[in-house]
Amino acid sequence: MKTFLVLATEGILDSGLAITLDILRTANFLIERNHESQSFRIVTAGHRKKIRTGAGLELTCDYTFQQLLRGEAEADWVLLPGSGKKLLAELEDSLSSKEVSQVMDVLKHYAERGSCLSVSCASTFMLAEAGLLKGRTATTSWWLATAFRQRYPDVILDEAKMLVRDGNFLTAGAVFSQMDVVLDIVAEVVGSNIAYLCSRYLLIEQRSSQARFMIPTQNQHLDPIVIAAEKWIDKNIARPLSVQELASQFAVSTKTLSRKIQEATGDSTIKFIQRRKLMRAVHLLESTNLSIELVAERVGYQNGTMLRHLVKRELGVLPGGIR
Repeated sequence: MKTFLVLATEGILDSGLAITLDILRTANFLIERNHESQSFRIVTAGHRKKIRTGAGLELTCDYTFQQLLRGEAEADWVLLPGSGKKLLAELEDSLSSKEVSQVMDVLKHYAERGSCLSVSCASTFMLAEAGLLKGRTATTSWWLATAFRQRYPDVILDEAKMLVRDGNFLTAGAVFSQMDVVLDIVAEVVGSNIAYLCSRYLLIEQRSSQARFMIPTQNQHLDPIVIAAEKWIDKNIARPLSVQELASQFAVSTKTLSRKIQEATGDSTIKFIQRRKLMRAVHLLESTNLSIELVAERVGYQNGTMLRHLVKRELGVLPGGIR
């Protein structure tokens, strides 16, 4: 029988924890009702037997982290939902706490035994801090991307993705991407039919990217030139923009500008410009009745075809789907 082990930290986001347990239990119910395959075990663990969630609710865990490290529970999948840390400083401080140190030991313990590991939202930092993402591709909450990239330069980060799978490691974006994580795991373990039924019973829509949800001004960068470049692009967004023109505005070479943008965002300068235009286009699609052609004109593209291609490539849907 397969075992899903859900790790719960003090102050864990209630929504991430609840949706994890709800989807897994729904999958078990559907398996048993449809006699499609063998059901699986769901167990929980915390640094104590009883932990408090972010909303102050109490969870009685099946195991403590110490019990896990003593080898008292096997697991095919280890799931760590979002930690509930809202501020970057709070998140970074927590990485040196005793509880998080135990979590990282647990993650390494199961990684060494070949278990699959899944983390989402701010908890991605724990997997990276444990050294398990070195040289791997991952994602995290989009507003934490700059801090993540600076702290873990050896991780290949793609914050536009909702889910990223690299070997036995599955990382996810912001907290509600936990839904996508668990459905993806259910599909792998017991089949896509059960995962599909879970999504229908729980009214979960498919979302392949978190890029359309990003608020560019909330993704803070430390480099003043990058911040200024964002503002200048936004001011001139209705016309075609070149890398050379952007660099000349700040009296730097295109090579220097590209290096600064790469360090701050992980993007090339061309993609940096495209991302700003894409976010403005998404806003217009969601908040106005402008035609696709007019939206394209407002963000400096020659025609709607170019915009449709960009939206499809980056967000996985057509403009009409966003609207």
